[in-house]
Amino acid sequence: MSFNVKWTNKFSGESGFVGKVFKSKGYFENTYDQNAAKKYRYRPEAERDIEFLNSAGEGDNNNFEIIEA
Repeated sequence: MSFNVKWTNKFSGESGFVGKVFKSKGYFENTYDQNAAKKYRYRPEAERDIEFLNSAGEGDNNNFEIIEA
C-alpha cells in the first residue's frame, strides 16, 4: 500500500494532489492527476511533509489529508 497527500483550497474548494515538496523553497508543486502525485510508502513520511507544509504557511490556504494511492 502507498499513500498520497490530497490538498483542498479552503477558499475555492479546488483540490488536487501534492506532486513534489520543495523544502528548500517552502512550497509544494501540485498536480490534478493522482498517478503523477508523490507516492509515500509509509504514512509517517506523508505526515512529515504535511507538518512541513503547514509550518511553511501552505496550511493557511489549504487543508491536507492522507489518502491511499
